[in-house]
Amino acid sequence: MTATKKKKKENDKCGYRKEIVSAAFELMLEKGYEDTGIQDILSKIGVTKGCIYYYFKSKKDIAAAVIEEVIKPHYQSVWGDFYKSGDPLEALCSTIDKIFDSGAERLSKTGCPLGNLIIEMSAKDAVLANHIKDVITLWRGFLESGFKKAQKKGIISKDCNIPAISDFIIASFEGCIMMSKSNQSKETLKNCFDLLKKYISSLYAG
Repeated sequence: MTATKKKKKENDKCGYRKEIVSAAFELMLEKGYEDTGIQDILSKIGVTKGCIYYYFKSKKDIAAAVIEEVIKPHYQSVWGDFYKSGDPLEALCSTIDKIFDSGAERLSKTGCPLGNLIIEMSAKDAVLANHIKDVITLWRGFLESGFKKAQKKGIISKDCNIPAISDFIIASFEGCIMMSKSNQSKETLKNCFDLLKKYISSLYAG
């Protein structure tokens, strides 16, 4: 067996792809994409470079996997069902409450994984920007579905501009987390989320 074939066989047995992506996610959340290096990932999970490069050609490929395999499924899980509720506005406010209750400590320290990438990479790398955009499009789709259902049931006015409202909620949600990270304060996050929920409640018709 040649050295190349032997190396490929060893790498094929690596079995650390999930751990690589998970470690990269945690490191990027803590340090950002630019300051996270391949060596940081190696040190965190104790694998060889060959193991990483068997699965990924570059750090960019790892970041793309983080977005597609960690961040996007999280948004699917958190936001994907609220629009099925009988009252999507109430369910949306409840979703925001659950996010605060389960993640306020982390969010106020490290920020939002998606938001951090938007700020850091959207204007720097077209490939990663497209992956980020895909998550935002998915998220916006869930919001629009909820508001369309609410509009159909007469919960909100037929005059509501659903795409604009959806974009505003995404921007406000991410802004809330950004400010809480800047202040390193759960209280800031709570206050901002409370105002966002008041806006959502103001959409009720009549």
